[in-house]
Amino acid sequence: MSTHHTVYRDQPLFDAYEQQVAQDWLPIEIMQLSAGQYRGHYREMGNDDVRIVLEQQNQIVHKRAIIEQDFCTVSFARSANNQVRVSEYDGFENSLFFLPANVEVDIQAGVDVETIYFRFEQSALLESARAINPQHWEMAAECVMLFSEVNRQPLEVFTDYLCELSAMDSNHLLREQQKNMNSSVMEYVLLALDSSLLLDGQTSDVLSRRRATISVRQAINYIHAKLESHTCPTILDICKDLYISQRNLQYNFKKVVGVTPNAYLYRLRLNRVRSQLLCPVDISVTVTQVASEWHFWHLGRFSNDYLQLFGELPSTTLRRAFN
Repeated sequence: MSTHHTVYRDQPLFDAYEQQVAQDWLPIEIMQLSAGQYRGHYREMGNDDVRIVLEQQNQIVHKRAIIEQDFCTVSFARSANNQVRVSEYDGFENSLFFLPANVEVDIQAGVDVETIYFRFEQSALLESARAINPQHWEMAAECVMLFSEVNRQPLEVFTDYLCELSAMDSNHLLREQQKNMNSSVMEYVLLALDSSLLLDGQTSDVLSRRRATISVRQAINYIHAKLESHTCPTILDICKDLYISQRNLQYNFKKVVGVTPNAYLYRLRLNRVRSQLLCPVDISVTVTQVASEWHFWHLGRFSNDYLQLFGELPSTTLRRAFN
């Protein structure tokens, strides 16, 4: 594959929607879950073959994505408390996630968690990985995998070095050294994976978490489909159409996302309003119009809840977008 297309981006973030839009090469939705004014940072560097993304935010966010066809991602998180979850797995100190091509994943990152992603062409990465350690990779890569007890320090130091070098002279680095960067990044990632242990994905705890994750994913997909058809589903609708009891639905959402399904649905709608206010289709757009489109009928309560979640009134968001 050609490596002529280079990328370097370093930008502050003021909204989860901006964090989503920055990753325009990936089908992804990011919503803010915790209450407060959002602040974050997004850095991206690389080319068509290899890409490195570093992102951090001061709020809890929930990300839903489908990994691109023919590409895979290796990821880790840096934080004081390791509050990150990738699908059915919780991250912990010195762990690495492998996200294969075409897999639907959901990621929840806690406050001030820095998440680092390495994107590779999957066939190239797996060919090299199987040459180094056939046992880890003898099976087809079809689901999220978690590696523990990783010697991650060399990879982290190298990643920070690349960031510093890119910031000093991004054009020169990406134009003249991208081929060397590609092979070096892959080597550091492969050596980190080779130093690790593959976590057993068939333990009772992982299987229980996987069942809950699948259930929540089905419910969220159902919610999205209903909202796209201009219908606001109720918990009764979800339980009835997905053949799940309210008790199990509540348990699964609390276990996986940390909030009730009602709270998730309400915050999702608030996030949808915000993304629409940030990108109004024309100057005639009003807060009332957008709020009604997402099934908010009590505008006073809606404005207060919007203020509590995002730290500003919806009218302020819209005015900022127009300016």
